[in-house]
Amino acid sequence: MTVIPGLVRRAAAEAERQLRGGAGVLARLGRDLERSAEAWRQLPAHLERVTLLEQAVRDQDAEVRALRAELDSLVGQLNDRLLPRIDERMDDNERDVAAVATSLIRTGRDSAVHGTRLTAAERRIGDLRTRIAQLEQRTGLWRDLQATMARFGDDLDAMRARMALRPADPPADAAPAPVQNITDRPA
Repeated sequence: MTVIPGLVRRAAAEAERQLRGGAGVLARLGRDLERSAEAWRQLPAHLERVTLLEQAVRDQDAEVRALRAELDSLVGQLNDRLLPRIDERMDDNERDVAAVATSLIRTGRDSAVHGTRLTAAERRIGDLRTRIAQLEQRTGLWRDLQATMARFGDDLDAMRARMALRPADPPADAAPAPVQNITDRPA
C-alpha cells in the first residue's frame, strides 16, 4: 500500500503546482485588464489630440496655399520689373568697362602725372567687373528661379490634367473653314 500514498502525494503536488500556475495567470490577466481599462480612459484625450492635430494640418495647408499664391504674384512682379533692366544694366556696365579700358590705353601707364588717374581707373574697372559678376550671378539665380517656377507650373498643370474634368462642348456655329485649292486662287 505504499504505492497509493506516493501517488496521492504526487497528485497533491501536481494539483498545487497547477493551482499556483493558474493563480499566476489570473494575476497577469488582472494586470492586463487594468492596462486595458487605463487605455479606454485615455482614449477620449487621444481622440481630442488627433482632432487638434488634424485642424493644425488643415491650417498649415491653408497657409502654404496662401504662401504659394503670394510667391506666384512676387515672381510675376519680378519678371515684369527686374529681368529686362538687368540685361540693360549688364550692357551698360560692359560699355563702361570698354570705355575705361580704351581710356587706359590712351593715357599710358608710364606718365607720372596720370598715375593717380590710372589707379582710380583701375579701381573703377575692378568695381565695374565686380558689379558685372554680381549682376551675372543674380541673373543666373533669377533664371534658375524662373525655371523652377515653370516646373512648378508644369507640375500644377499635370495635376490638373489628371483630374477628371468634363470636356466643354464646342459651339454649334463653329464650322471648319473650307480648304481652297491652289488652282482656284486668282492670278
